Amino acid sequence: MKINLFLLVWLGAISWATTLQAQDTLKIAVSKTVSVEEMLGDQRQFLQLTVNKMFGEKKGLGLLSITAYVADYEDQLEKNEFLNTTLLYQLLYKGLAINSGVAFTSVDGMKNFAGLQFMHQSKAFSLLYLPSYFFLHSHRLANTAMLTYSPELNKRWSIYTHLQLHYNHDFKTGHHFRSYAYGRLGLSRNYVTFGLAYNFDQYGASKITKNNTGIFLKLSM
Repeated sequence: MKINLFLLVWLGAISWATTLQAQDTLKIAVSKTVSVEEMLGDQRQFLQLTVNKMFGEKKGLGLLSITAYVADYEDQLEKNEFLNTTLLYQLLYKGLAINSGVAFTSVDGMKNFAGLQFMHQSKAFSLLYLPSYFFLHSHRLANTAMLTYSPELNKRWSIYTHLQLHYNHDFKTGHHFRSYAYGRLGLSRNYVTFGLAYNFDQYGASKITKNNTGIFLKLSM
């Protein structure tokens, strides 16, 4: 039932995107600050909401929030995951910024961190890199990177490739704490992106691994 419903929404979004031809010539380039993505995989369902909003370009102050929810198909609450990272950043020079915020997971609770941030944006390529140090009630170093390459196929369609990486090391135990690698390959038109998805997650010192392969639908605005 979940698969059928998702496929209907997925196909409907593709159909909706192809009906926007009349708007292409009038479209004004606007920075997309909010995106929501749903992935339906062979093992789990994945939903991610990303918000990146600047409060005036001259001030250089911005908000970044990444929220993800993961659930398997066995309807067991203990196997579900909720993750959120929310931070404020202050641009220093070009794409370089300092930041501070909190990260919350359903397993680990809330942790405070501070770090650096590097952002680069061009017509076809974007990069976000976040090295962070968790200093309150823990001593962890985390690195997060999001890379997107989306070259144009023609005036209406673009190829979409995306890679999201994360590694979190616990200095207190000297072991791996959490890591993941998410890959996307698809097509984009206007505010709609869809295609193939793969998620690779590892947990704890023993690096318990979960693989998830499927399809995704992303809306950006």
